[in-house]
Amino acid sequence: MKNKSYEYDVALSFAGENRVYVDEVANSLKEKGIKVFYDAFEEASLWGKNLYEYLSDIYQNKARYTVMFISNFYNEKLWTNHERVSMQARAFQESREYILPARFDDTEIPGILKTVGYVSLQSKTPEELAILIEKKIKKDQTFFRRRWSKLSTMISPKPFIFSIKIADKSGIPVKNAKVVLVAGNSTYLEGNSDENGIAHVLIRTRKLYTVLIAHPEYPAVLFPNMNPKEDIEVTIEKTEGFGSLVINKSGQLPMMAGKIEPILTSDKKYALYADNIAIEGGIPQPCDFELNKSLSLEDNAGNIIHLTFRFFQGRIALVDYCVHKLF
Repeated sequence: MKNKSYEYDVALSFAGENRVYVDEVANSLKEKGIKVFYDAFEEASLWGKNLYEYLSDIYQNKARYTVMFISNFYNEKLWTNHERVSMQARAFQESREYILPARFDDTEIPGILKTVGYVSLQSKTPEELAILIEKKIKKDQTFFRRRWSKLSTMISPKPFIFSIKIADKSGIPVKNAKVVLVAGNSTYLEGNSDENGIAHVLIRTRKLYTVLIAHPEYPAVLFPNMNPKEDIEVTIEKTEGFGSLVINKSGQLPMMAGKIEPILTSDKKYALYADNIAIEGGIPQPCDFELNKSLSLEDNAGNIIHLTFRFFQGRIALVDYCVHKLF
């Protein structure tokens, strides 16, 4: 990616009901020398403009980042939804994070997945958020000054540690989560979250990675095409009866005797072998499968698991599973 020059370091998208908080953030950013698009600073520029076209251009082309202040009010407004669509059009075109969600509450916003890392504003002051935004922008600028190749891959002059912090909705750290970074050439790096919910991965080669996160008590999380130029925080949500697993070549599912082994066939299809496990009632193996489509597996003790592959590349697979309890 080129080191593009932007008119604004960050644009702020919010509902009017949250203006008091956002106004403090905007003024703090301005005092720090951050170029911020905030409507109250742009009255002269907005006067007489076709706002539909002008704001589309701002949120799609003229800011390095956009902070989306998510609340129940945000989801109800015509203009904020227009801004959101413009942001998402930009996000689809780029292989890096552009939309930075900041949540007043848990309102669901179309196109913003629950697995996307966000900042909770329930216990964060406007000044603390402004400091975090400043840190994000400065790290981004430092990264581009290093002149990584257009393919986003080169040997880093010094190895560095990439850290991922994983917590649940209540902010409690999630330990023993498996974290795997898979590069486009199918090489991979691994780590596990500690008692603070943090997984550290030593990176020696600058690449784009797909980040996989699995835990036996939480559904799988996947972030494609991530450039690990800075640490991230991830909030995951527990779903009763569901868990996830990263499989390297082959693996064993909880409560099941026998192993499973996904493969890529000669005609580039996904297929699954299962040792002493029936697939879909006993159809011949290897059994073809599709990503995000569930399979039913049963072992010799009658234990049943519903399995869904979320990712498969090289010999690394990310799966969700749901245990069917016998009574």
